[in-house]
Amino acid sequence: MSTYALAIPEPRAPRPATYGTRAQLAGAYGEVDGYLALAGCDRRAGTASYALRIVNQSDAALRARMTCATLRGESILAYPLDVHVAPFSVSETLLPVRMADVGPYDRAIVNVEGGAIAFSLEAPAPARTAKPSRWIFAVALALVFTVAAACAAAFSTPRLALLAAPQRTFEGSAIDVPYAFGGWASMQYALQTRDGRQLAAGLTREREGTIHFTVPPAAGSQMLLSVNVIGPLGHISELRRIAVAVPAPRKAPAASAAVPRINAFAVATPSVHAGDTLRVNYITNARDGEVWLIDDSGALWARETVVPQAGEADLKVPQGAAGRQMRVVLHARIGAADAVANAVVTVLPGAVAAQPAGAQGGGDALTLSSAVVTPDASFTVTISGPHADAAVILADESGNQIQQGDIAADQDAVTLTAPGKPGTYYVTANVSQGVSTQTLVKKITVQTSN
Repeated sequence: MSTYALAIPEPRAPRPATYGTRAQLAGAYGEVDGYLALAGCDRRAGTASYALRIVNQSDAALRARMTCATLRGESILAYPLDVHVAPFSVSETLLPVRMADVGPYDRAIVNVEGGAIAFSLEAPAPARTAKPSRWIFAVALALVFTVAAACAAAFSTPRLALLAAPQRTFEGSAIDVPYAFGGWASMQYALQTRDGRQLAAGLTREREGTIHFTVPPAAGSQMLLSVNVIGPLGHISELRRIAVAVPAPRKAPAASAAVPRINAFAVATPSVHAGDTLRVNYITNARDGEVWLIDDSGALWARETVVPQAGEADLKVPQGAAGRQMRVVLHARIGAADAVANAVVTVLPGAVAAQPAGAQGGGDALTLSSAVVTPDASFTVTISGPHADAAVILADESGNQIQQGDIAADQDAVTLTAPGKPGTYYVTANVSQGVSTQTLVKKITVQTSN
């Protein structure tokens, strides 16, 4: 025998209720609760949103379909997809209704059925707003036109915003005068001496820029820079006085102090692996300095003192640097002067020591669903043990990153896709534990199936 329950909303006024309805059904098969409410309305986007919540405590799978009842009493499908609710589960869904597609409607209806269960939920349509009158648009258009005309007149009037001429200069020196003007106009400029001799002149229509002059030896003790900004709506003039002084005799330059120079700097190790020694060759006249191994964030991983006579330095690469891009920096010093050179290296995973059978480590463990996969196949990377967020990187033998995934603190696995090219690759997981970071590495082989 089938059992049906219909949620009938309370009698309402001509306008729909503020929220929606709730239905609660109890039977031998279990209990089912349903809620439907108008969550919001974005009139600019033309979308109304309805919140649907179904608590299914029965062993029947339920299906919910949303329709809208028009003002004429017709039923129109409002949401093209059905909401499926599994047995003994809770479903919370936000259902959008495009009002342009549905048209004016009175209420939204969700029919829920499955097995021996059937009931419906209702929620009101958004409140309709009256369209603005035409005179409002006319007033707004007139106001916009008035403001636009005023702005156009203001921007078209000539104005001089900047004329940064120096107050003092020297004979034979070059002068740069930045300028900026606005409006519908062009700018004329002239540089003259006190007795009226013209040294330079020109016309420009560029709104901003720099005027370049050279002060001749016979310019006298003062120059006059006159600027005229002229346009159909008016003009503006400015005058700047520039004093000219005779430069003092130059003294012979003192002997320069020794400065450090780096004539050569290179990474001698062809491929850098975690746990190995990185050799750097350099030629410098510096008396002291250091060689650093740092990552992109500026964290220091290794350092070595510069010995000018040796010309080389060995850095021990930590295991935690596997899969990272590092910078090798040479900092050479002579007194307070220094010089810097750097090179970028990619740290490849080093040899991974196998854990004896039956042994249990104190940290996390990295496992792969398969150590040998086919091209473009999916495989799972699992981290066992408590951990914080972990970044998982798939790289080739040269250290080039191919794919990256993340394992959240409340998860323990992520799925990656093998490269399409056969070869040997490395999976590196940087696991955070408190203030420390642990790097786990596994090798995976991609080969075609026989």
